[in-house]
Amino acid sequence: MKILLNSLVLAGKEGVNMICADEQLRWVFPILAAYVADYPEQCLVACCKENRCPACAVDPKARGEHCSSGEPTPMRDQHEVLGILREGMLGATKVGVHGLRPIWPPFWKDLPHTDIFKCSTPDLLHQLHKGVFKDHLVKWCSVLVGEKELDDRFRAIPSHPNLRHFKNGISSVSQWTGREHKEMQKVLVSLLSGAVESRVIRAVSSILDFIYYASFHSHTSRTLRSLQAALDEFHKHKDVFIELEARCPEHFNIPKIHSMEHYAQMIKLLGSADGYNTESPERLHIDYAKDAYRASNRRDYTIQMVNWLRRQEAVDRFTVYIQYARPPPAIAPVNKKKTEPGTLVIQSTCGTDPLFSQLPSASSCISRTPARELKNISAARIISDHKATQFLPAMKHYLRKHGCLLSPQPFDTFDLYKRVTIQLPKISETSAAHCKDVVRAIPPMPRKGRRPAEPAHMDFALIRVSDQNEATIGTPLAGESEL
Repeated sequence: MKILLNSLVLAGKEGVNMICADEQLRWVFPILAAYVADYPEQCLVACCKENRCPACAVDPKARGEHCSSGEPTPMRDQHEVLGILREGMLGATKVGVHGLRPIWPPFWKDLPHTDIFKCSTPDLLHQLHKGVFKDHLVKWCSVLVGEKELDDRFRAIPSHPNLRHFKNGISSVSQWTGREHKEMQKVLVSLLSGAVESRVIRAVSSILDFIYYASFHSHTSRTLRSLQAALDEFHKHKDVFIELEARCPEHFNIPKIHSMEHYAQMIKLLGSADGYNTESPERLHIDYAKDAYRASNRRDYTIQMVNWLRRQEAVDRFTVYIQYARPPPAIAPVNKKKTEPGTLVIQSTCGTDPLFSQLPSASSCISRTPARELKNISAARIISDHKATQFLPAMKHYLRKHGCLLSPQPFDTFDLYKRVTIQLPKISETSAAHCKDVVRAIPPMPRKGRRPAEPAHMDFALIRVSDQNEATIGTPLAGESEL
């Protein structure tokens, strides 16, 4: 690491010219501000033993204790640690007393404006999703509920488009990813209901609240207070796992649980934890290792992998140059007064109504073509098979609303679709992706050949409409319509 970061020593002190993202040349002082690593590497970088915290000077037997005031143990002092390490090379015993390793000089000794003990970033994947949740919390809950009972409860979860159905339970899963951990977090509290006492439910809920707050893409003072409150709630009820003999030995000196003490402080120093999540670097194992290995002939593959990566980098660089040298042609604005015959000009009316301009935008989509068995279904069959008694009046109302005077009849046929996906507005604080609601109306399918029979899936939805419903006026369902 010293060889890799050696150029930052002089550049961090005297500065260097760099081209910024806006293509402007500026005098920049690059420094080491954050170090993304797993726990063993964090301890190696901090020159401490693995039974110590790489960030603070907490006693190794007190890592499971919690300071309810919200102020964690003071961080290690870099100048003090450097002095102890320097003395350790001369035979002093302070190195072992402070839980340090005799490493001299550490690579960060000469880096300007760098405090290595404030550079260790939160790791959502290994510390929270895999560590605190999967390796500890789920294990304790499995002891309390019983492995078979917990598997049965996972199997009994009703099908829902936004939930993963663990049809074989969770005990038989040998390899987990961050996606499975997140899917389990959605349903764990509901599965424990009725099987454990209330203190366990509160401890589990507080851990999940902490994980969700820590995963926010942006924070305010309020969200950080909620993050700390969730941690306080967990430590208030954590002893229930020891009392019920789910946690052995009788302490919580667990590095990943102790790391939660520093989340609020590190988020204030370095920003939201999602920017340092090791889930993104883990993805590079596929791009830079697995894909490169597949491109080799499996013999002397290391050299072939390096050559493949070098060629990929050359292609990427040339692609960027082509995009720079050939910018996309500018699109000329459409002249409304001078349009050629046969030209179709589509103008969006979205946002022209002041009422709709205040509402978040949402869109929906369905399949391009319906399933074969759902084509050309008569209205009479729709009414009888799907119990849609108001189908014809609703269709007539829809046609009248759009200026069509046709009256649908029972013998008219329609194409049916199994599901509609509604894309909701983004919640930028939690995810960069759009939220989606899926409404299903899938009839039961009998067994045919090798295809097994499929049960029906009917989702209940509330749709906001502009029509008045006298039955819901004055209730929380005012302005809603059942679907």
